Amino acid sequence: MEGKNMRKIFKYILMAVALVATASCSNELDDTLQPVENGTLQFAVSDFPAFGEGAQTRAIGTQDEGKTEWVDGDVILVYLNSQEYGKQAIELKYNNGTWDSKGATLNYLANENPEIVAVYAPDCEIKDDKTIVLLEGKKYGTAEYIPANTTIEGNKLKISFESGRTYSRLRIVGLPNQTLTVTTTDFAPAGATEVATAAYTLTTDNNGNAFLYGVFAEGATVSVKQGDITLKDYTFSAEKNPNGTEYNKSYALQAGLIIDGTFGGKAEVTDENEITALVNTIKSSVDNGITTIIVTGGELAIYNGYYENYPAYAEALYYVTEENENSKYCGTIDLILQDVTKIGSNEFNTAYSLKSITLPKATTIENAAFHGCDYLQTLTFGSVLTSISTSEPFTWTGSKVEGGTDLVLNCGQMQTEGNYKPNLETNEWYVDWSDDAYKWNSITLTHTGACDECKAAEQ
Repeated sequence: MEGKNMRKIFKYILMAVALVATASCSNELDDTLQPVENGTLQFAVSDFPAFGEGAQTRAIGTQDEGKTEWVDGDVILVYLNSQEYGKQAIELKYNNGTWDSKGATLNYLANENPEIVAVYAPDCEIKDDKTIVLLEGKKYGTAEYIPANTTIEGNKLKISFESGRTYSRLRIVGLPNQTLTVTTTDFAPAGATEVATAAYTLTTDNNGNAFLYGVFAEGATVSVKQGDITLKDYTFSAEKNPNGTEYNKSYALQAGLIIDGTFGGKAEVTDENEITALVNTIKSSVDNGITTIIVTGGELAIYNGYYENYPAYAEALYYVTEENENSKYCGTIDLILQDVTKIGSNEFNTAYSLKSITLPKATTIENAAFHGCDYLQTLTFGSVLTSISTSEPFTWTGSKVEGGTDLVLNCGQMQTEGNYKPNLETNEWYVDWSDDAYKWNSITLTHTGACDECKAAEQ
């Protein structure tokens, strides 16, 4: 009969130690499984697999090649299932060049082949039942989820990320710290087992970038909105993306053309070449399907023109069509003035290129500000208008649009008096040069808590 001394087995305890340390030899133990004093294995973790981003993925804003190396605080989740010891899991945290498990251990016998899973997943955690799951409030697709290859060689557990990812990255470029609603079709988020069905709410970082991680199939779509304004619709067509997005590759999607309304901090633009260059940029963007223009800056640079001074960006918008009703750019541009509080005299005069204008902060409208915006379909004010010129502020607005222009007002506008208060029954608001109330195709209120209706709803 074979005794215990005839059969030797190993019990290994995996403990995270500095990669530069020398692992000691394991003691031989019999199957009474006495405590191990010298049975440690090193964790050997490969370099972080960088996406990289070439010039072909450069969009406006700051190019972002993504994470390129391990940094302090990074965590790898490790799961081990041993026939002898059952399910176990630990967190390895990177600190000053080493991986530390804070004393936690993983146990298995040398004569078994345990199941081992290691993953870098910032939006996941280890639960009490040793499973790896999403953190509360997180969604697959908004962060990395990189499974590693794991092998045990001698006294070392190798965790390798060298094979990279089985998904791609979509970098969405907009304004810094901008909240976007992103809807997708045929998008398989990294870490998930099914395609995404719900919309994502993403906030761009200080460089104007937001990210989705996963695979877009051939024919998949992505739509980026800010509020009700569509910044970009894109289809991963068979022509441009056969078989969909490629693993380990970064793609950039420009969610609107961003224009610095100050032209680099200038109060005045005197060089006509700068206007011409901007006109060409706008036309090129529209030609490439980027029709939303976001203008930043509250104090806009003025163009010193021949007849009258206008904001330089508005001068460029005029020259996109130059009152040419046959221009292919008529009624193509959705404009968002992010920071301005006042629309100056004649600012949008005969700006045929505009399809919609969104003004989140404007409270003052001067003489003939929107005169001759013949192709304007929607005009949106995010704030309550408190000062409006009585001299032709909206004449001919939407005259080339069937039914006229749709007007969107802050609900607080209903609390104003006289001409400042719209008539929702007749869709009339304000007066033009003939003292007749201006007629809109429709008037819609956005409810922000400022009106009696909103206050009643909150109670």
